[in-house]
Amino acid sequence: MLRLFRNLKIAEKLLLTELAMTLSMLLVFSIFALGNHYHDLRTHLIQNILVQMNVVATSIGPAVMFDELSSAAKTLEPLSDNENIRTIVVLNQQQQTLESLHPLHAPITSAWQWLYPFFGDMELTAPIIVNEKAVGTLRAIIKQEQIVDMLIGFAWSNTIAAIAAALFGYFVMWRLNRYIVGPIHNLQTFVSNITQNHHYEQRIYTNSNDEIGLLGKDINNMLESISQRDAQLQKELDHRKEIEEKLQFLAHYDKGTLLLNRHAFEEIITKKITTPIDERKHIYLLLLDLDRFKIVNDTFGHNTGDKLLQQVAHRLRGNMSQEDAIFRLGGDEFAVILDAPKRTTIEQVCKRVIQNISTPFIVDDHEIHIGVSIGVATLRPGFDSKTEVMKNADIALYQAKDAGRNTYRFYSDEDETNTSELRTLREELHFSLQNQELELFYQPIIHTQHLKTIGFEALLRWRHPTRGLLAPDQFIHLAEGSGLIISIGAWVIHQSLRQLAMWQQMFDKELFMNVNISSRQLDDDSLSGTIRHALEHYHIAPRTLNLEITESMVMRNIEAAKHILYALKQLGIGIAIDDFGIGHSSMNYLKQLPVDILKIDKQFTSGIPHDKVDIAIVDALVALAVSLNLKVVAEGVESAIQFEYLQYKLCHHVQGYLFSAALSASQTTAFMAEFPESIPASFRKAVQQET
Repeated sequence: MLRLFRNLKIAEKLLLTELAMTLSMLLVFSIFALGNHYHDLRTHLIQNILVQMNVVATSIGPAVMFDELSSAAKTLEPLSDNENIRTIVVLNQQQQTLESLHPLHAPITSAWQWLYPFFGDMELTAPIIVNEKAVGTLRAIIKQEQIVDMLIGFAWSNTIAAIAAALFGYFVMWRLNRYIVGPIHNLQTFVSNITQNHHYEQRIYTNSNDEIGLLGKDINNMLESISQRDAQLQKELDHRKEIEEKLQFLAHYDKGTLLLNRHAFEEIITKKITTPIDERKHIYLLLLDLDRFKIVNDTFGHNTGDKLLQQVAHRLRGNMSQEDAIFRLGGDEFAVILDAPKRTTIEQVCKRVIQNISTPFIVDDHEIHIGVSIGVATLRPGFDSKTEVMKNADIALYQAKDAGRNTYRFYSDEDETNTSELRTLREELHFSLQNQELELFYQPIIHTQHLKTIGFEALLRWRHPTRGLLAPDQFIHLAEGSGLIISIGAWVIHQSLRQLAMWQQMFDKELFMNVNISSRQLDDDSLSGTIRHALEHYHIAPRTLNLEITESMVMRNIEAAKHILYALKQLGIGIAIDDFGIGHSSMNYLKQLPVDILKIDKQFTSGIPHDKVDIAIVDALVALAVSLNLKVVAEGVESAIQFEYLQYKLCHHVQGYLFSAALSASQTTAFMAEFPESIPASFRKAVQQET
């Protein structure tokens, strides 16, 4: 035991010593308190029973004197009812027993009955006095069982209190010991750390003047002497190292962004290619090219462009781990080499980079918006040179740019063929306008309550000489990436308004036209002028033109979108949010933007009437539009039951194959001439009855 005690820490020894003293004191106090409580309980019991006995003795005096105890049985009942009395004996003056009672009480059941024998019975007597003369004695044998039970309860309470006091005392002692043992422990830890790590420049803080404080000061003085000796040696080593690092930095780092340069990239990519095949399949190369960086340089100057590149480098470092290698290859081109066990990890990295780079930069008090396109290639077996890997990543980057920029693409073996085809298609798109290959189709928009055509959505098609009729998703991204979307978009605005002017003269002056606007068009400063010129040229009332934009265009930069849309609203035109519900669907931006129309995407209307989730979404979107005083258009209506449901829910307008697909201009004119007679009479009659 003594050896075990010697091996304990000082803090543990102090705690054990103090705890032993505390427990000893609590034990002595508990024994004293228990004895004192027992004395109090016993005294109280004796006093109470003596009072009862004296009252009874006075009452039975005449009966004892005349030896007629049979008439005094009731007088003894108070004593008989007392559970603490085992036996009641009435004696005459000659101490002869006149009456002896043994009250029957319910047995006391207790876990502590085994203690009862240790507490013997007590005998109490009270004189029976008549006319100040003792005529007998009343004797009672008293049990202490209730006292034992009460004493046990007190002992439990006392034990709990003692435990609580011991715990509290332990906590107090533990806290106090920290002030005594803490400095010793800190000193020991400090010296041990110095011994292991040789950090002689460290010092220990001492705030006391006792022996421990003086020892700490002596240790600091010793370390100061060692540090001064080492400092001189370290100074010479640092100077040599600084020169080496500068040479290394100039050889491998870009001075402007402090990222690794192309020379370092070629070294590292070559080294990665020589790693074992099993490891290479988890190594990815990301090529990054900034979108719209040239515009920044041309607009704000190269000094601002350099500062922007520094901020881009900072954000890239924030998106990568320390193990990932980030390079600036030159200009606005960057590269990243990283290890990832899963392709999904790379996708998450790309999305994070695109999101961060798309967040506006503040450079020289200018708010600058750029994007980034990313091409991803893996160092999988079969690509055994840096030239091949770079070519693959470059092809993937080209795919990302063709997809509309500000996105990412992974290289696949089919990409080389696809890239060649896309380049050909892009070149052909350049001549589509002058060759009059572009054409507008129109889908009617129907008023649900009046069953009347009230407007159209203009939809672009490319009648390719060899590929046939192409939908927008087959070529619009090429127009976006090449910048052709500006001229094509202007043509769409003029062509759709020219056609609207003809239909307004033929059918109804209140017919309106919805025109889809791309993100590239929305950013273009000439959009407002193009719309104004077309409205004036074709004598179109501005209220009959609506521009359709998507949620993603708005959420990309809500502040910029708000500024642009408010400027467009000054022309008097309407703004529609297309495909509402499939993107961010932020209620907040609806309050901020000058929106007039919400268009519910067909993926929700198609679920009517079988899909409860789609029905709930449609109900919520219609209710939202009504509460915000917006018009709501449901797209993709293909069945009568869908139309009737939307009509019942007070959806303002619908469009879809139930009434008409997208038609050429001549087909649309014929449709207008026949509508609503062109729809089944039974359906028309049912709808008119509803309205």
